[in-house]
Amino acid sequence: MIRKLLSVVAAGIFVAGSAQVGYWPNDTKGKDRSVYAVKNITLYQDYKTKFENAVLVFQEGKILASGKVSIPNNAVVIDGRGAFVYPSFIDPYASVGVEKAKRNEYNPGSSYLPTDATSSAYNDAVKADARAVSTFTNQGKDFQEYLNQGFGSVLSFNEDGIVRGSAVLIALGEGISSEKVIKEDAGLMLSLDKGSSRQAYPSSLVGAVALLRQLYLDADWYGKAGNAENKNTNLEAFNRFKKLPTIIETSEKWDVLRADNIGDEAATQFVFVGSGTEYQRVKEMKATNGTFILPLEYPKPYQVQDMMNPEELDVADLKHWELAPYNAVYLAREKVPFALTMFKLKDKASFLDKLRDLNKKGLSKEEILQSLTQKPAQILQVTSLGNLNQGSLANFIMVSDDLFAKEAVIYENWVSGKQNIINRSPDTDVRGDYRVQLNSQTYDLKIKGKITKPEAEIIQSDKKGKVKIAVADYKMAMELKLPNDSLQNYRIMLPLTDFKNRTGTAMDKDGHSVPFTISFVKTFEPEAKKEDIAKADEPGKIWYPFSAFGAETLPAQKDYLIRNATVWTNSNKGIAKNTDVKVSKGKIVQVGQGLSPGNAAVIDGTNFHLTSGIIDEHTHIGLSRGVNESGTNNSGEVRMSDAIDPDDVNFYRQLAGGVTSAQQLHGSANPVGGQASMVKFRWGEDAENMRFPQAKPYIKFALGENVKQSNWGNSPNRFPQSRGGVEQAFDFWFTRALEYEKEKAVNKNYRKDLRLETMLEILKDKRFITCHSYVQSEINMLMDVADRFDFRVQTFTHILEGYKVADKMKKHGANASTFSDWWAYKEEVREAIPYNAALMMQAGVNVAINSDDAEMARRLNQEAGKTVKYGNVPQEEAWKMVTLNPAKMLQIDHKVGSIEAGKDADLVLWTNNPLSIYATVDKTFVDGILYFDAAQQPLKDKMVKDEKNRIIQKMLFSDDAKKGNTQSTEKKQRTLYHCDTLEGEEHESHSH
Repeated sequence: MIRKLLSVVAAGIFVAGSAQVGYWPNDTKGKDRSVYAVKNITLYQDYKTKFENAVLVFQEGKILASGKVSIPNNAVVIDGRGAFVYPSFIDPYASVGVEKAKRNEYNPGSSYLPTDATSSAYNDAVKADARAVSTFTNQGKDFQEYLNQGFGSVLSFNEDGIVRGSAVLIALGEGISSEKVIKEDAGLMLSLDKGSSRQAYPSSLVGAVALLRQLYLDADWYGKAGNAENKNTNLEAFNRFKKLPTIIETSEKWDVLRADNIGDEAATQFVFVGSGTEYQRVKEMKATNGTFILPLEYPKPYQVQDMMNPEELDVADLKHWELAPYNAVYLAREKVPFALTMFKLKDKASFLDKLRDLNKKGLSKEEILQSLTQKPAQILQVTSLGNLNQGSLANFIMVSDDLFAKEAVIYENWVSGKQNIINRSPDTDVRGDYRVQLNSQTYDLKIKGKITKPEAEIIQSDKKGKVKIAVADYKMAMELKLPNDSLQNYRIMLPLTDFKNRTGTAMDKDGHSVPFTISFVKTFEPEAKKEDIAKADEPGKIWYPFSAFGAETLPAQKDYLIRNATVWTNSNKGIAKNTDVKVSKGKIVQVGQGLSPGNAAVIDGTNFHLTSGIIDEHTHIGLSRGVNESGTNNSGEVRMSDAIDPDDVNFYRQLAGGVTSAQQLHGSANPVGGQASMVKFRWGEDAENMRFPQAKPYIKFALGENVKQSNWGNSPNRFPQSRGGVEQAFDFWFTRALEYEKEKAVNKNYRKDLRLETMLEILKDKRFITCHSYVQSEINMLMDVADRFDFRVQTFTHILEGYKVADKMKKHGANASTFSDWWAYKEEVREAIPYNAALMMQAGVNVAINSDDAEMARRLNQEAGKTVKYGNVPQEEAWKMVTLNPAKMLQIDHKVGSIEAGKDADLVLWTNNPLSIYATVDKTFVDGILYFDAAQQPLKDKMVKDEKNRIIQKMLFSDDAKKGNTQSTEKKQRTLYHCDTLEGEEHESHSH
């Protein structure tokens, strides 16, 4: 086909090129204005419209006609010889051919300031003014890899920063850059990764989310009024580009929901670049109403052959290995729109094979073709790509067979009407079944494989020999090792003009001629066309959450009657023995004796103790990618709810310890931390459904060593660095908030500041403080600041010197959430005592015991019990310290914290007095849903073990494992966050 084309192109029409801009050509090349017609093809006009024996006509890079059309008289005719023709693919996310945008930087003397020396200075992770078209060189080394896999155009961008500027839609292939630009500003590119920015802020996931939220507000303000106050080309560019299709890269499924919340707030529908985990929450993905761009890089199997202990592997990682290749299939089943990309694919030559594998796994050919043509064109709002209709660009691939046939190869990839040869089309297809006679013996010769790279085997009586075959220069050469003669080999050379039925001689290894006959039996039949194709293995089921102890379905809410238990009511009924508690529709409806069950399931509580669920006032579990936004001394704009990780197994472990709710707090890296998140432990739900309904908003403040960076090292230069400076930071930000309030009152075009909005909420009693604290002087200081600015500190947490200032705390109206008996783990807790909780309680302060630790939260019942030992706290009052008292300080005691009619059915059934070290949890309910059942735990353990074994066996015999394409089995340690954990650190100690 290629040779014929070259001969007819010489007869084409070439005229002088159009006027050059800025220079004249230094050659005699003209512009090709020939009309071309490709005939004898199976044509896919788009992903679903197919024509047999069709014609494709194009001129000057655009389609003139396609389908059952006539060939123009003046056309250069190309014989497709039965090739399949498809629109070339579009990759909507490819960082190729674009050089990194350079910034004009200077040294501002602080990592807390932007280094941009121009009027675009905003935040170094925001590069909205970066235009990929300005740094597009058309010299990407990956271009050929994309052409080889059928792509004719890609969306390319600067892969750096949270805001990456505008992307350029380019055509692939040779030529000058100006001829390759299809759409110069085709999309606004975002991520949650700060990239190369050395500016301290943001240092966490929650900071990245907050930065994007503030950016949208700032851009809106700048467009309305802010440009009159100052010049910022970054914001100007963002305002121009935010009208474009906005594509945001994610690194996990929960990032999609985080990004969607940002988009909803900014009235923008994002396109989401997936991570490969979207299948784990496909219904939530669908609810975003967004389109996805899905990479096809999958995890490698683990090196399990030599594993001594399979427990080292997380069942979630094993399940992801098995299910990741089905990601697109699951999304397609739920009608979630998506495009496919080669982004992140390490072996780009495997892309076509991955498409064929998707087809085997259940994705239809139409769905795959649509995801490579129509969907990316729709994302990028271009109609001239992804189809071969009249007027569209002449971007098409010519394939030897149906694209999804295993043996199919791409011959040519035409881009803008220019030919790119991928695999030269052989003049003769030598594949098929033959009969061979050699040395008076008869053999079956089977030639198969790809048309451009045939493979062969020789067989006699079910025994196979070996064949080396090469086709080139109009000849076919074979070297045979016969099934029953491993010592001898024979060389044969046949002309392609006459090889199917021929008698001649073969040469043995000694140089002797041996009579040889070959006769044709039947045409090659591709494996993809056989009817007995083996079905792909069915994968395991998705668990909710996607973690150990997840389940295929979420547990259902039921009505229960817990009969004859010892009930710790936390009410005026005290500890009631032989008492029944009835639950209906997630609420406690009756507490008494001899209650009728009605239709409720009956649980025998005899010899058991029933309590309300434990509430942890201070936790850092279930949060992703950092609990400290340490890049500023005030991170009041960040929200811990943006980082909720519902898959964290610590939720389940703590359910097994009786915890049903907790306040997820920012760390203690800065005086003003982030907004707290109050969650119920609804194991298996998504982040939104785990949030405690109508909980009042809180924020974390902090005092002491962590805030002034005593333990940071590396010469920190962030203000404050002294305890006195901490007070000044509070004074500064509250003063700023009051000034901001005045500005809002007089200026309708004021700049909305998320940080100052938060500070103002505190001053207006709309947001409440939980303050990390140790030393009495600082506790007094913050109460003094609160008095000056007329607000109240709701809770001092840790508060290990609270016993010294309990009377002042009582007068101020502050609550205390402390440790039971922690001391001497750092300098500022030198004077902590285990009687702290009892002494504060005696002073009339509402006292709770918190964990601030993933492991300790599993035994908060015992921590409460220690107060009985240290201070003779009555048992009922001790138990309230982990139930009713934290509910009061969190202002949710009208819903939880005690066992009373009308309250949420967050209940725990214990085997013994809950303050006893011998007590274990039998059952834990949240909203009347049984989330932990000790009787069922052995079955859950077995389910995890069986699932691991099943997948490991599958892994052992996988193709990748056979090829040695594996990954190590190093145990992954999840970061267990504490107050002082900076992102990226692993903390084994408990330095709160």
